[in-house]
Amino acid sequence: MDATHLTGLEGTNPLGFLAALGVQVAFASESEQPLLWWSGDITPHAVVDKTFSHQQIADQSMVIFDYWKNSPAMNPRRPDESVMPKGDELKLDPDDIRAYLYQSRQRDSAGDLITALVAEESLDNNKKAKPTDLYFTAGQQKFLDTARKVLDKVSRLDKVSRDEMLAGIEGPWAYESDLPSLGWDVSDDRVYALRANNPSPEKKLTNPGPEALAVLGLSLHPVFSGQGRTLTQGCSGVWTKAHYSWPLWHKPASIRAVKSILAHAYDHPTATDRHRWLRSWGVFRVLRSPIRRSGQGGYGTFGPPEVAWQA
Repeated sequence: MDATHLTGLEGTNPLGFLAALGVQVAFASESEQPLLWWSGDITPHAVVDKTFSHQQIADQSMVIFDYWKNSPAMNPRRPDESVMPKGDELKLDPDDIRAYLYQSRQRDSAGDLITALVAEESLDNNKKAKPTDLYFTAGQQKFLDTARKVLDKVSRLDKVSRDEMLAGIEGPWAYESDLPSLGWDVSDDRVYALRANNPSPEKKLTNPGPEALAVLGLSLHPVFSGQGRTLTQGCSGVWTKAHYSWPLWHKPASIRAVKSILAHAYDHPTATDRHRWLRSWGVFRVLRSPIRRSGQGGYGTFGPPEVAWQA
């Protein structure tokens, strides 16, 4: 099949993987939607049908970013339109969780993000919403506020935004933006024990294009209420010591097929039947990264990925 290679979106980096999913989400409401698969290079990168050019992907994504940043998913409000207390941190009380989840009934891709952030009856020790395991912000960095800033930066239909989008899709990533990060880039994992000096005072630079696409990709990772914690699709372990795993596949897949692959291809597929299933779906590798959190479950980062399964 003729293809457009998204060489900037590398499958070995959780941010690159989430961003590639975001490309499909950006076209989810369109009549023509891209198929997605991964190259067979040493470092696999995302590939879509040749019908979808880099320019077309950038333009469509910027339109969707503009819609998402103003959507109920990104701006939690009560039925009377008042702002939910600590909504940007997703620290919602049970009544607000229900009201927020009700907004997901709008049944568009932005609504799907809501069900990828919080689950009813999934609460922390303070009886507030316990969000997705992929919630890596803490302290002064509030998750939804950070996400809106990233989406706003690359939703402006101007040359600068378009160039940032194209740079993220085509690579290599430049790391030139001082916007806050959602923490999904594996390069964010600056472990002090492996450094000659403390990395915390260093200004962390980011790539807004892939970060914005990854916000869209997050919507394909629904959360569920579990016993004593929130269960996040693709994640295992406990809040302070978890893993995120993700599959790479070589057969072109629609967004519906990708949702099914994400639900079934994860972690250590040890059963013989699972091996056969993965191969039949075109999955050739399952990767896994540890989720590390600072202090008492604060800021999160992804550790270096390992191969959990190989065809």
